Formats: sequence, C-alpha cells, structure tokens
Amino acid sequence: MTIIESAATPLLLNRLAARIEAEIGLSFPAPKRRDLINAMRAMAASAGFVCEKDCIDWLLADPWDDAKSEMCARHLTVGETYFFREPRAFDLVCDYAREKMAEDDARLRIWSAGCCTGEEPYSIAMALKQGLPQLDPRRIFILGTDLNGINLQIARDGIYRQWSFRKAGELPQPRWFREEDENRFRLDASIRNMVRFAALNLTDPGYPSAATQTQEMDIIFCRNVLMYFSKSQARRVIERFRKCLVDGGWLIVSPSEASADMFSGFSPVYFPDAIYFQKTGASSQSAPEKWALPTVSPSDAQLDCAAPVHAEPASARIRPPARKDSAREVAADAAARARTLASEGKVDAAMHCLDQSINNNPFSVELYQAKALIAIEAGAQRDALQSLKRVIYLKPDFILAHYLLGVLQMARNRPRDAVRHFETAREMLSSLRRGDVVPGSDGLTVASLLDSVCAYIGKGSA
Repeated sequence: MTIIESAATPLLLNRLAARIEAEIGLSFPAPKRRDLINAMRAMAASAGFVCEKDCIDWLLADPWDDAKSEMCARHLTVGETYFFREPRAFDLVCDYAREKMAEDDARLRIWSAGCCTGEEPYSIAMALKQGLPQLDPRRIFILGTDLNGINLQIARDGIYRQWSFRKAGELPQPRWFREEDENRFRLDASIRNMVRFAALNLTDPGYPSAATQTQEMDIIFCRNVLMYFSKSQARRVIERFRKCLVDGGWLIVSPSEASADMFSGFSPVYFPDAIYFQKTGASSQSAPEKWALPTVSPSDAQLDCAAPVHAEPASARIRPPARKDSAREVAADAAARARTLASEGKVDAAMHCLDQSINNNPFSVELYQAKALIAIEAGAQRDALQSLKRVIYLKPDFILAHYLLGVLQMARNRPRDAVRHFETAREMLSSLRRGDVVPGSDGLTVASLLDSVCAYIGKGSA
C-alpha cells in the first residue's frame, strides 16, 4: 500500500507538518498536504528508505540536524531561478550604490537570502560591475545564503547550463563566462570572488549577527521564499530582515509576497512590475523617485554591456602605503590579507598567513579574532573555539568573542555553555548605549547584537 492509503494518517501528517514548520519554517496547511505526501515519496526514494513511513519516522525523531534540513529543502521547495530575474531590482542596486558609494570610505553590503544555486547574487555582482565599473570590489560585500547544501555547492562552483540564461535571449557573453563544454559555462573568477556563500536557516534567531555576517545590510533580496512560510513565520522573518538593514535600506520580495500588513516598519515603493520595501528610520532616504530607473539595464545589456564611464582611473587614486610603525598596524594588515585569501576560497593559505603572524605577535587579539571568524566560515569549529578562547584570555571584556563562543556552543548542542557566554555578552552590552557600535564588530550596533543575544538565550534556556 502507498503512504496515501495507510501510513499518512491525518495525525501523522499533522505531526510532520508541525515539525517541519518548527525546524525550518516551511508551512504545509491542509490544502498543501498532498504536496507534502508526494515530497515524502521522492525523499524516501532518494534517501534509500524502504518506505515513506520510515522517512517520516526519521524526520520526526530527535534530534533535528543539518541532514534533515537539507533533505527537506531539496524536496519541499522549488529551485526556480535564472540570471537577471526581474531586472528592475538590479537597477535599484546600481542606483543605490551610486548614491552611497560616492563617499570614499563607504561600503556596500547586499544579501541574497534563499539564493538557490547562486544566479541572483552573481547577477547582483555583474550588475554592479557593469553599472559601476570604477567601483573597487573590495568595498562590496555580497552574501548568498540557502538551506540546501547541494545548491550552495553549485553556486560556489559557478558552472551553469543554458537553462540559467533562459531570459537573456542569447548565450552568455564571454566577458563573464567561459564555455566548458556543450551547454556548460563557467563564471569568471572576478565575479565569483565578489560573492560569499553560507548555509542559513531563516527561521533560526541567529541573525542579524557578526557570526553570519548579516548585520548592517544595505539591500536584502528574498524573492519567492516567504511564500513557503506561514504568515506568522513570514512576519518574524521580515522583522529579522528589518533588524539586519540599515536605515533607508531596501527589502526586495516578489510581488506575490508583498502583503502590506506584513511589512511593519517599511515604506512600500510601487512600480508596475515590482514592489520594494524601504526600512523607515531617522536617516532613511525620502524620495526613491530621485533615482533614474533604469540607468544601465541588465535586461538590455544582460551580461556584457557596460556603458562607458568617464571617471578618474583607479591608479590615480592609489596612495603609497604608510609605514607600519606599530605591531598593531602589522597585525591589521595580516588580518586583512587573510580575509582576502579566505574570500577567494584559499582558507588554508589564510590560516597559514595568520599563524605566521601570530608567531611574530602572539598577543594580538586582532589576529586571533580574524582566525576565529575564518574558521567559523570554513566550518572548523575546533579551531574557532581555540582562537576565541585565546581572545578572551587576552581581552576578557571582548563582547563579540563571548557572543561567538555562545553561537559555536549552540551549534555543538551545548546550550548550557552557550547561555553562559550569551549571559556574559548581555551583561556587558547592557552597560553600553543601544546606538553604539560594538567594539571589533565592523559596524554592528549594540541594539542589533543585544537582540540576537536575547533570542539565543531564549532558545538555549527552552
């Protein structure tokens, strides 16, 4: 007998739907139960279970882990994406970047949440390369996150088939892609290096945070993701997104997901084919109409049509480096080099660079902090723990180190140890003003980190 006839009783399906929603946010109300049953069949077959009932029992059994999250993400969602999807959004990105990056020390942070196989964040990178070719890529941080590890590996590899260009109307241009073989195209390293990918469950309370690098975002893309959540879950995710955004930042969702009552604290901006939401706040931009839409349109040029820009050449703006007179400046340079290597996927080289610098400067908090953050991104929990403990030994009041240790202990399923570190971080944060920047956090505010800490304490104490 099939699962529809015997195993998938209403009670069992209710338990399964409740478990999936609690763990990863995907909602399967009664009208969508047939979809859930069909997905269980496919999941059982791909995972090698004897029957669908065994697959359901596995999902219901404790504990929930990454393997279950990835399996559900693979079979319960549809990975529908392609390059330069809904191109007006990329016009917004370029116009926002022109506005903000006019300041010499400004940085641009963009997050593609639910990035699937990477076409969206790479489209963001290409749009910026085309629209602002004079912009230094080191001033741009683009993050792509997804629940599906297989999708993320495809994104990191940067090899795509013709189907990913189905709205371009032509083959991908050689400026950005090299043909590997028939119907396979490799994205140029200059674009791949602009995007960092990481696994992230949008229902977890761990963002905004320095650990996930989701703090102080300028623009968040989250298209065709909220539709998988219940209304209450989607509202919680949107509120976390709002905390991730700077004042005046933008949240880009699909028009079908843009229910006005869900976006408290945002101002909607309507276009014929899109609705965007701008975070309201004291420093919010007032009139998005001042941006010329479109300026350089990816829909016209798609993958290779940068308009000529008459700007001062980058070489004319380069200044000779100042002499490094202190150990702290030398350490800062080493940490910066290591972060660059890690962003290029050269994690071993980054760690070697830091280890050499630590041998010369064994009391540098900055070097150990850089090593911990790179280890966290690489999934090397043991190295991260050792480095963070060294940071706290050298600087006991380093708030961010206590916070990151709490995050790691939660990931290792040690909630008591995690809560201890979170409580320490909360106590120190409480003595600061909410609008202050947390020391050593690259711009994270006390209020943002405190919200994250409190959420984790609640989860660890449950």
